[in-house]
Amino acid sequence: MRMPISMPVRRSLRLMACGLVLGGLMACGFKGPLYLPAPDEPPATLTTPPGHETPARSTDN
Repeated sequence: MRMPISMPVRRSLRLMACGLVLGGLMACGFKGPLYLPAPDEPPATLTTPPGHETPARSTDN
């Protein structure tokens, strides 16, 4: 035979269950702001095109 649960106990169990569900849902958003990390600086060999070095001056004139 099953014992009936009184109304105040049933109500408090429902409130606790709702509080746990709502608390769990609210905690999903508290992970901090989302942002993209700053891009890394490219190596110097990629930023200067090849063949643009200043040529040496000749003294043949």
